[in-house]
Amino acid sequence: MCAVKNSNPGLLLVKQDPPPPAQLHHSDHAVQFYGADGPFLDSLTQSVTHALGAGDAVIVIATQAHRDGLLQRLKTSGVDFTVAIEKGRFVLLDAAETLTKFLLQGWPDATCFAEVIGNVIVRARAAAEGDNPAVFAFGEMVALLWGEGKSGAALRLEQLWNGLAATHSFSLHCAYPMRSFEREEHGELFLKICAEHSVVIPDETYMALGSEEGRRRNISYLQQQARALENEKAEREEAEKALRRREMELAELLENAPEAVQQTGPDQRILWANKAVLKLVGYSAEEIVGRHLSEFYVDRQTFEEFWEKLMRQEEVYDFHAELKCKDGSTKQVLIHSNGLWEDGEFIHSRSFIRDVTERNEMIQALQRAREELEMRVNLRTAELEQKNLQIQEQAKVLEMTNGGLRELSARLLQVQDEERRRIARDLHDSTGQILALLSMTLSGLQAEARKFSPDLAQGLAENVEVVKQVSAELRTLSYLLHPPLLDEMGLESALRWYVDGFGKRSGIKVTLDLSANLGRLSRELETTFYRIVQECLTNIHRHSDSPTATIRLSQSPGRIALEIDDEGKGIAQEKISKIASSGLSGVGLRGMRERIMDFRGSLEVTSNGKGTHIKVTIPFDAKERDSQSLGVDSR
Repeated sequence: MCAVKNSNPGLLLVKQDPPPPAQLHHSDHAVQFYGADGPFLDSLTQSVTHALGAGDAVIVIATQAHRDGLLQRLKTSGVDFTVAIEKGRFVLLDAAETLTKFLLQGWPDATCFAEVIGNVIVRARAAAEGDNPAVFAFGEMVALLWGEGKSGAALRLEQLWNGLAATHSFSLHCAYPMRSFEREEHGELFLKICAEHSVVIPDETYMALGSEEGRRRNISYLQQQARALENEKAEREEAEKALRRREMELAELLENAPEAVQQTGPDQRILWANKAVLKLVGYSAEEIVGRHLSEFYVDRQTFEEFWEKLMRQEEVYDFHAELKCKDGSTKQVLIHSNGLWEDGEFIHSRSFIRDVTERNEMIQALQRAREELEMRVNLRTAELEQKNLQIQEQAKVLEMTNGGLRELSARLLQVQDEERRRIARDLHDSTGQILALLSMTLSGLQAEARKFSPDLAQGLAENVEVVKQVSAELRTLSYLLHPPLLDEMGLESALRWYVDGFGKRSGIKVTLDLSANLGRLSRELETTFYRIVQECLTNIHRHSDSPTATIRLSQSPGRIALEIDDEGKGIAQEKISKIASSGLSGVGLRGMRERIMDFRGSLEVTSNGKGTHIKVTIPFDAKERDSQSLGVDSR
C-alpha cells in the first residue's frame, strides 16, 4: 500500500492492500502507524521471526522498552535468537544512542549517517546465511526526533535512509505512534512522511478489517469524518471570532467604565488599570502598571489586611482604604474585590474602587452640624431642667410657708408647657428653616454636580437624604415637646398623632377610644389631658413591659373621664396602698394630681398584678367654668 493525495487535502487513498511485513522486498521502505504498542510489537515480531528463519540478517534500532518487548515475544514464540546475536546476524541497537553518532547540532549529517548505518548493514549482511541473503532493518530513530518536536530532522533522516538504499540492499521498516499526529497542523508533514515511503501501513484498527468492502467502508467513513471536521473547524473559527469580539467589547467597556477597575497579580504588582484608576491617582498607565500595590496605600497595615482577606479567598466588600495620589494628596475609597483562582492557585485579583472622599467630608460636616444642634438642644434642655429644679425647690418652700402651693404649681406647669411650646416653635421655625435651606442648597449642588461628576452627585444625593433625616428627627422632637395640632386642631387630632407615633417608636399596640361628642375644650384642659396621656404611655413603655395599651376619653352628664389601661406587670400592692393613704407617689403621678387639682378632678390608680388602670375624672361644671372664665379658643 502507498499513499497519494486526492482532491480533498488531508485524505489518503489506498492503491492496494499493504503486503505483510514478512513479504517486503529488499528495496522496500515501509512505515507503520500504530495506536498501541502490543499489536505493533506483534507485527514486528512476525517480521523478525520470518527474517531470522530465512537466514536473513536483522537490524533493530529501537527504544529499550520496544527491544525488551520484542525479545520477550520472540522467546515466548520459541525463537532461539541467541546464536543469531552471537554471529552478528541479529543486531540490537539503542535508537537514542545511535542518533548521537550522526547528529550535528540536532541535524542528521549525511556523511556520518552513511558511515555509521552503512557499516552496520555491511556487517549484518556478511553474517547472513543462505544463497540470497537479505537484510531486514527496523528503526524508530525518526519517531524519537518527531516526538522531540524535530519534524524537519525526522523528515531529513527518512530521506537519508532512502539515499542509503541506493548503495546498500536492505528493506527498512519505520514506525510512528499515531498519537504524534493528533493535531491539525500535523497533516501536511504526515503526507510528506508518507511520500518518503514505498509502503504505508495504517494502524491496527484498519488492518484488523478482514475484507476489502470493510476497508472501503472505513475509508468512506474517514472521508465523512474529515468533511465534518472541516465544517466544525469553520464553525469553531466563527465562534472564536465572535468570542474575540465580545472580549474586545468587554475590555473596551472596562477600560472606559466610570468606576475604577484594576487587576493585581500574585506578586502584588498591578497588572492592569482602567482610565478611572489613572484619573483617581493621577498616574499614567506606564507609571502604575508593574508597581507594587502597597505603594499606593497610605497605611501599610490596611493593605496587608486587604491582601490577607484575598488570600483567604474571601469576597471583599466596601473595604475602607486611603490611597496616595501623584500630586501628594490622598483619596478615601471603598474597594470591592475578589480573586481568580484556578486549581487552588491564585491568578490575579479583580478590584472595583469607588472614590468617597467628598462624600465622607460632607458626612463629617453634617455630623458636626448635628452634634452642634444636639449640644444646643441639650443646653436648652439642661437650662429647662435647671429651671424645673429651681421651681420645684421654690414650690417646696412655698408649700411649707403658705397654702398657695396649688396656684403656684399650676403656674409652674403652665410655664413648663409654655417653655416647651416656645422651644418647639424655635426648633421648628429657626433650626428647621436652616436645615430646609441646607437641603435646598445641597439639592442645587447635586444638580450642578451631575454635569461634572456622577459620583459627586451621588454623594450629594446621599447627604440630602441625611439632612432630610435630621430634619424629620428635629420635627419629631419639636412635636413631642409641644404638638402644633393641640393648638390648631384640638385634643382629638393631637392624641391621634401622638398615639400613632408612640406605637411606631415603642412597638406597643395602642387603642384610642374617644367620645364622638367630645368637641373642643379649653386650652388648659386639652393640655392637661394630653400631658397625662403622654406621661402614662411613657411609664407603660419604661416600666410595665406591656405589649398593649388602651386609652378611653368619654363625656357623660356632669363629667369627663380619661381611662388608661395596660397589660403589664402592674404596681406592687404596698405601693398602691401608700398612694391611696398618703398621696405619696412618683414624680409622674404627682404631676398628674397637680394638673387636675385646679379642675377639682380626681385620680384613681388600681393594679391587680396583671396590668394597671388609671382613671382621671373632671367634673362637668369645672369644664363649664373654665370655658366661661378662660374662654374656648376661637381658633
